[in-house]
This record gives sequence, C-alpha cells and structure tokens, in this order.
Amino acid sequence: MAREIRNVHYVMEVAPAQIIRPKKPSNSPGLETIQEERSEGLDEDS
Repeated sequence: MAREIRNVHYVMEVAPAQIIRPKKPSNSPGLETIQEERSEGLDEDS
C-alpha cells in the first residue's frame, strides 16, 4: 500500500500587534495670548 500524502496547513488566528505610543511629556512651551495695543493718536469717531 502506498502512503497517503496530505497537505496540512496550520493556521493560527492572532490579534494584531498593539500600537505602543511612548508616554513622554511635550517639550513645547505654552502659548501666550497676544495683547494688541491701541494707538493713542487715532480717533474712533471718524
């Protein structure tokens, strides 16, 4: 008798790799509000 040949494929279902984000604080400086100065020589009535 001839030996029977089988094609066996082993398939494992796995979860995708997690995305690991580094937890480091931001080194950017805080933004400040820009105060606009009013010109004293201009009239607002005209």
